[in-house]
Amino acid sequence: MLKFKCDRDVLSEALQTIQRAVSSRPGIPALAGVLMNASGGELTLAATDLEVSARLRLEVQVQQEGVTLVPARLLADMVKSFEAAPVEFEEQGGQARILCSNYEGTLRCLPAEDFPALQDPSGIRVTVKGSELAEGIGQVGRAASRDEARPILTGVLLEVSREGLTMVATDSYRLAMRELTATAEGEGRAIVPERALSEAGRAAASDGGGQAELFLDQSQVAFRMGTLTLGSRLIEGDFPNYRQLLPEQYENRLVAPRAQLIDALRRVGLLARESSPVKLEFNALGVRLSSSSPDLGGAVEVVKAEYEGEDITVAFNPGYLVDGLSASVGERVHLEVRDGLKPAIVKGEGEAFVYLAMPVRLPAPVG
Repeated sequence: MLKFKCDRDVLSEALQTIQRAVSSRPGIPALAGVLMNASGGELTLAATDLEVSARLRLEVQVQQEGVTLVPARLLADMVKSFEAAPVEFEEQGGQARILCSNYEGTLRCLPAEDFPALQDPSGIRVTVKGSELAEGIGQVGRAASRDEARPILTGVLLEVSREGLTMVATDSYRLAMRELTATAEGEGRAIVPERALSEAGRAAASDGGGQAELFLDQSQVAFRMGTLTLGSRLIEGDFPNYRQLLPEQYENRLVAPRAQLIDALRRVGLLARESSPVKLEFNALGVRLSSSSPDLGGAVEVVKAEYEGEDITVAFNPGYLVDGLSASVGERVHLEVRDGLKPAIVKGEGEAFVYLAMPVRLPAPVG
């Protein structure tokens, strides 16, 4: 038996948060549920799809301590639809009774003993500012691969050292690296699924700028932001040696208005396809962007900017380059290029974030 009373908004927000860890197509019925544990003056909600788990504590009026497992999405939708009034929840004999204002409903519960045991956070503890963690995850996660055939590249590498926390992702066409100031109790590295890291970033961003904690051990990572704890299994394998992929600083450097360059790339990129990327021609006046497609047409735009180096033409997938420019911070962006074979370096203001984009090889001129 379990019985508690809670503010509707508090319970609804908690259920919306926790259900992101619920399996959408569970082979195990218990994974479609949210485990509710009422004890002391708290209610703990837990959900998992066996890859990502979430636990959230919230203050409620506990009238009867107990544990029950309830269909997560149905309960979340139900509470979300309620009027702004206290919600009373009572479970007895495998059935939950929910009351709010003039509403009364029942839900058939799932066997709580079928819900998998969740591991408590353990391992190397890292403390980092939540807002910086959220920003870093947003910058790096976009470079992770979506190709499940290469599972290593679908994750983000976390490297923990006495100097701080480094996050790296690559899909072999681009690479993103962000260094964060952090306090660590040891050293370690782990490959975290991008989806789990994205959820941690979302939670850190909504936590109001507090401190976030990471726990790394041999098999899992956990993130703790306030009353929310997210856990994830790690991806096994060896991440590419990204340090050797980071080139030395190039002599050809463009310093351009970031927003203007992004807008130009998007406009010109509308007429680009994989076989016809956007060409960037760098010269003393700035950069000339152009694209052409036999089926669609062509476009040209010039962005005035500061440029140091030799006149050079390099082609890129416009989406990849826009991703790097969008992730950079500041009004001006640095774009360093070598030739049509070496990756370009994208940097905003500061050195904490670096983005590499591989150029697209242009066909040799005829004649």
